[in-house]
Amino acid sequence: MILNGNSIEKLILKNKLIENANLENIHSSSYDLTASNYILKFKDANKTISLDDAYEIGNMYEQIDITDGYSFKPGECILIALEDLFNIPDNVCASIRGRTSYNRLGLFTTIQHLNPGYRGKLNISITNNSTNTYIILPKIKVAQVVFEELDCKVSENLLYSNENNPAYQNEDGVQGSKVYNDFIGKVVRHFKGNYYYIEDVALNSETKESVIVYRTLYDRNDSRMWIRPAKMFFESIDPNRSGNVTKQTHRFEVVDDLTLDHTKL
Repeated sequence: MILNGNSIEKLILKNKLIENANLENIHSSSYDLTASNYILKFKDANKTISLDDAYEIGNMYEQIDITDGYSFKPGECILIALEDLFNIPDNVCASIRGRTSYNRLGLFTTIQHLNPGYRGKLNISITNNSTNTYIILPKIKVAQVVFEELDCKVSENLLYSNENNPAYQNEDGVQGSKVYNDFIGKVVRHFKGNYYYIEDVALNSETKESVIVYRTLYDRNDSRMWIRPAKMFFESIDPNRSGNVTKQTHRFEVVDDLTLDHTKL
């Protein structure tokens, strides 16, 4: 059942459905979403990228401050960080959709689903399919969200917040694809031959850059736990690089077994 505007208002006031909500954005069956001061722009790389290439995917965006406006060009796709802070209860889900007025301008918004238990500020993908350049400014209403009540509450173990690796929980809206989270719990091999276990993906508190937290699977005296910037962790390397005993093409690569000790070859 889709929630009407009155029900949306009640959930906002009682359960902080949208924690920083503007009640004037409520309509009969939806709520208007507002752009923040930032977008993520795809870099002009024109590369062929494998969907399991964590380094290239993590390095494909640049953050742009749009305080003074951004010229949204024909054919361009961007991620707009939302100002709205969602707090989805365990008996509700939601979907973000485009606005009719923007659709008629040739601006297409990708539908996005919000699971029960999600909390955070999303970014949404918008493509300019027109032949015009539009100026995007902060605080404009860029999309709408529709809330639906589930037939019953979701069990605790199925809530998005309780998943093993809820990649976008508590996000701040200026992060791209979190493909790095797919590597949590994986065993990787360094190009010098040693094996490591990826414990987690953290954020640098100052730069919001993803950092890989990993531990050694061999004995060493200085430390068993290490961190390294994710972009550096998965970066491409020359297979003929000095010290590359495995001849691999990335600094670290996922492996299925540890039977071969490359450090002793």
